[in-house]
Amino acid sequence: MFFKSIETEIKFILLVWGSCSIIGGATFIYFDNDFMKALGFQFIIWGLIDWIIAIGPSILRSIRKKPHIENLAKLKNNLIINVFFDIVYVVVGSLIFVGIFEIYQYNGHGLGVIIQGSFLVIFNTYYTVKIIQKGQ
Repeated sequence: MFFKSIETEIKFILLVWGSCSIIGGATFIYFDNDFMKALGFQFIIWGLIDWIIAIGPSILRSIRKKPHIENLAKLKNNLIINVFFDIVYVVVGSLIFVGIFEIYQYNGHGLGVIIQGSFLVIFNTYYTVKIIQKGQ
């Protein structure tokens, strides 16, 4: 792509995905349907989390007045750990979706976690492989 660093590319994509999730989630909240409201709630929450992950480190660096030094080895390790957490999110979302809880609206929560977790599995795996291919 045309980004100056992998970290910048990751931030951009997380901000776009997070924004789309929040907008979609806000739209789903207005449906007269508990399933869609639950799905929308999950999209909004996960979108906010994506925003925090994308811009949080930059804000902390500016508060601490520390320069940015890209550390691809550390980023790769963080992404690998996150892939395992993301897989857990998908499994838990699947359990919720299939009815571990006997409340209908939870299925929407489950599907929301499955969708958002699946995106993160693919996203984090892709960038882990990309960093490994760069020799880190």
